[in-house]
Amino acid sequence: MANRLVTMIGPCNPRCGTVALLAALALSATAAAPVQAAAPVSSMPAAFALSPAGAGDALLLRGASGRVLRGAVRVRNVTGHSITVLLQPAGIQNASNGNADYVTAHLSWAGSWLQLAATSVHLQPHAERQVAFTVSIPAGARDASYYDGIVAIDAADLAAAAAHKPAKAKGFSFSRINRQALPLTIRLPGVLSRRLSLRTAAITVEPAGAGLVLGLLPDGSELIQEAQINLHVSRGSHAIFSYSGTLGQLFPGGVLSYRIPWQGHPTTGAYQVIGVIHPKGAATVNIDQTVEFTAASATRLQHVAQPVAQPSKSTMPAWVWLALAIAVALLAALSLAVWKLARRPTTTAV
Repeated sequence: MANRLVTMIGPCNPRCGTVALLAALALSATAAAPVQAAAPVSSMPAAFALSPAGAGDALLLRGASGRVLRGAVRVRNVTGHSITVLLQPAGIQNASNGNADYVTAHLSWAGSWLQLAATSVHLQPHAERQVAFTVSIPAGARDASYYDGIVAIDAADLAAAAAHKPAKAKGFSFSRINRQALPLTIRLPGVLSRRLSLRTAAITVEPAGAGLVLGLLPDGSELIQEAQINLHVSRGSHAIFSYSGTLGQLFPGGVLSYRIPWQGHPTTGAYQVIGVIHPKGAATVNIDQTVEFTAASATRLQHVAQPVAQPSKSTMPAWVWLALAIAVALLAALSLAVWKLARRPTTTAV
């Protein structure tokens, strides 16, 4: 089963003018393990389904260095109208949120091994088609596992995004594009292992605010399916905040800068970070780091922090105050009249 994805695409440089939104640039998503597929995260109806052509719900090829492996994927139209689906080979990297980042531009290493027999598939209503692919493993490949993937996009989504591109004065826009991806695991002879290490810890300042960034290095020859993080930040005997979170798949060979939002506003000085990371199938990583928040970082945080909106002072016209005064006076007169009437002695008719 493929992962259904929704991503926000848009150029970041305001000087670039109007730039077409091309989903071929990159794809950040949750990658499925060789025997497990991630749950769909898109609320948009999918026009097609991408799946392995063989048995199972993921792609796993076994081979050796210097060999060419073959496989196929199935693309199925799930709508009552004709569609065109675009296919691309992709490399897989570690995304900043601890999942998979499918990269379709400037492919290197395992991502460049994959060649698709077709990159555009036109499907009639409810029709399906198999698309073959090959994986050419170079002679220098020595690790036990490599990872790449296949990304599929509805061509109509790209056309709609391009049709709604902004005027030059606006600079950029965002579009929601429903895409799917299949991870491919290439297994070579060798021992499978998983390792995770903590290289750095630092407090950084970004437009979103301050954050604690852990520099993690997944290593070994097989991806780490999951890692649980628990840590506490303190200054002296004063507890600042605690954090618990779960990282998704961590692919070996790529660094990961995992950002944890800072709770509150850090002040200049040193903080102690104590905790533990429990990667599934790998040794526990202990965290005992001292991080420094410098004066330069404090100044930068002041510049990027969003000002807190102050409540506006309401001013009422003079006639409103006059009307309220008259109403109060009338209420007081009415209350006095009722009180006098209540104290008047009553007479009984004979």
